[in-house]
Amino acid sequence: MNYSSRPKLIAVVGTTATGKTPLGVELALELGGEVVNADSRLFYRGMDVATAKPTKDETKGIPHHLIDFLAPDDQYSLAEYLKKARSAISEILDRGNLPILVGGSGQYVWAIIEGWNVPEIQPNPSLRSQLECEFARDGIEPLAKQLLEISPTTAETTDLRNPRRVIRAIERVRSGSVDPTYTPSKSTHSPFDHYIVGLMIERAVLHARIVERLDSMDKNGWRQEVESLLHQGYSTKDHALSAIGYPQMIDHLNGESDLTEAIRLTSVATNRLIRRQNNWFKQNDKRIKWFDMTHEPQQKTQSIISAVGQWYDLK
Repeated sequence: MNYSSRPKLIAVVGTTATGKTPLGVELALELGGEVVNADSRLFYRGMDVATAKPTKDETKGIPHHLIDFLAPDDQYSLAEYLKKARSAISEILDRGNLPILVGGSGQYVWAIIEGWNVPEIQPNPSLRSQLECEFARDGIEPLAKQLLEISPTTAETTDLRNPRRVIRAIERVRSGSVDPTYTPSKSTHSPFDHYIVGLMIERAVLHARIVERLDSMDKNGWRQEVESLLHQGYSTKDHALSAIGYPQMIDHLNGESDLTEAIRLTSVATNRLIRRQNNWFKQNDKRIKWFDMTHEPQQKTQSIISAVGQWYDLK
């Protein structure tokens, strides 16, 4: 495919709390774009505070796609995400607008940019239930070991500390729906002429931002949001509620920890997430144009808009 013939797409990536959401909005305002969400935590309705979901004021009227389209107990796969995201991107392009992919879920971002071909696989409820019981009884390590034994190739592309993803991977292999040596195929060339903006912040400043975000969560209804979800019948058995901030608050509400400990454990989990995100978005990846947002973020935002605007104008 000729480079210039591919549709243009911007991606804004990086770890949590680096300012991806506001930058995506500013780019969309400047360049006539629409945002396509690539943060799996934002898919679910009723999960707003602990996920730092952008508010109506924060989106500034810019359309945001793939937000609030699932219930917390809905099952969802990478294949389903790709189908919806590609459809949204196609519709944005048909309107003559610029798709802007924003989020820190690396698997989703690269699957779009690299053109992954992921087969849709029907779930196996009985096998999944068995694996969930094994996890509840023995923890994640035996399941991770099982996946390594039955499909080392699959294990290499699976977050072995994420119970839902490990269980889903074992389910795919055990059900015979996918060859144990299968890995998602990628296009020889990206389907998009893309510009990837990577945001980074010095570690100490990023940690301070996380602490500030947790304080904001506590003041803005974190407890009430989790209580509402529990009242509706959801629980940590629903994979959406395994997202950071939910198990920790649920433990607090159950009397297993005080609020200070819930906040501390949420901070620890967030730092683990940042390490995983850094593995997806490496600073030596030449496809990503990195910008340090530690100091003078407004000035840096204007620099990014200028750089991306120059690239976008080269049509």
